[in-house]
Amino acid sequence: MIPASRASCLPSSRLAGLVLAAGLGAVAGTGELRAQQLRTLSDSRRVTNEDRIEVTVLYGIGRLNVRRGPSGLLYRTRMRFDERFAIPTAEYEDGRLEVAVEIVDETDDGPAETPSIDLELPPDVPMDLQLGFIGGEAEVDLTGVPVERLSLNIGASDTELRVSSVNSQRIDSARINVGVADFEAHGLGNLNAGHVSVKAGLGLVTLGLEGEWPEDARLSIKMGLGGLRIFVPESLGVRVRHEGSFLASIDADGFSKRRDTYTSHNWDRAGRRLEVDLSATLGSVEFVWIS
Repeated sequence: MIPASRASCLPSSRLAGLVLAAGLGAVAGTGELRAQQLRTLSDSRRVTNEDRIEVTVLYGIGRLNVRRGPSGLLYRTRMRFDERFAIPTAEYEDGRLEVAVEIVDETDDGPAETPSIDLELPPDVPMDLQLGFIGGEAEVDLTGVPVERLSLNIGASDTELRVSSVNSQRIDSARINVGVADFEAHGLGNLNAGHVSVKAGLGLVTLGLEGEWPEDARLSIKMGLGGLRIFVPESLGVRVRHEGSFLASIDADGFSKRRDTYTSHNWDRAGRRLEVDLSATLGSVEFVWIS
């Protein structure tokens, strides 16, 4: 097990504080001596009798990659870091996995290399998944990962979410919160979610609605200052109710408009329908049709 300085079941506020400290303390650094202090640690666990798990990842700075692991594997982590700066931890107990970064020395002049974490999740154990990152880059591929509940909280991290095949578990509601960052989601129709909520402050948000859409669904979007691009497959009927400032421009080719409601040309004949509640303060909103 990767060494840790605390028990596994930490309050979210404590973990968030550690992650924020890591994010604020990280600066660029080089040098042969410092490179010698880089470490790589790996940890894994096999599935035993788990019928579901809770996974929490809170990360301050660096690169994060999340993807499906092989059958029979409960989780696998590979962490690369400067041990003088921060210690990443992976703790598992009683169906709860917590992956985080703990600051070691805030007075140091920064890590020799940007820390990174690779996390593999089980393909055959349903889970509640909570991901939070302050800065850096994150790639989250949930293809083949059975997610029952999803919460994604992004500070200033450029993040890509991808779901290339339909989720085997039904999600009642998936929440995505973006601060000051660019965010891309591909295959939202494969999340198998009845409701997806996206809140964004500043940046470019790209939402790809491709996927199977097992049932009709609802998408809530609240935008602050920035751009929003929504890619809509020809097979999906979309109706958008817009509440927001007149300063937000909407490019909705292929939609008819009546008051504050935009209805796609294929609404009546579409096999699946998506109701969109859109609130945009300032910026641009563009709908792009894809085949």
